[in-house]
Amino acid sequence: AMPPLRNPISQRADLWAGLLCLVFGGLILWIGADYPLGTGGRIGPGYVPRLLAAVLLGAGALLIVRAPFVQEGLELVFRPRPVVLVLASVLAFAVAFAWAGLVPAVLVCVFVANFATAENGWQSALGVGVTLALFSWLLFVVALKLPMPVFRL
Repeated sequence: AMPPLRNPISQRADLWAGLLCLVFGGLILWIGADYPLGTGGRIGPGYVPRLLAAVLLGAGALLIVRAPFVQEGLELVFRPRPVVLVLASVLAFAVAFAWAGLVPAVLVCVFVANFATAENGWQSALGVGVTLALFSWLLFVVALKLPMPVFRL
C-alpha cells in the first residue's frame, strides 16, 4: 500500500514546477504567435519556439498529473550559492568563449555550475563537461557548420 501523503497538494514541488512550465510554454506560444512556421524543408523563425513551447506544455501537464502521487514538497529557503554559481557560469562561458573558444568555454561553464550543490564533485563536472563540449562541437560546428572558434590557444 502507498504511504500517506504528508504534504497537501498545494505544497507539492511537481505542481508548482508544472504550473511554471505551463506559464512559460504559454508565454512562448503567445510571443511567437506571429512568427512564420516555415515548411518542412525550410523551417521558419517560429518553428523552434513552438517546438520548445510544446515540450514545456507537455512537461508541465505531466508534472501536474504526477503531483498528487509524489511526496516531495516545496523548500522555501533561499540558498545564494546555486544562484551565484549558475549566474557566474554564464558569465564564465561568455568570457571563456571570447578568449579560448567553444570547447574550453563549455568546460569552464559546466565546472563552475557543477558546484552549485555541495554533492557534486570534480568527477561529475569532468564527465558532464566533456560530454556537453563534445555534443556542442558536433551540433554547432560539425552539423550546423556555424563559424565559431573551437579552440584558441
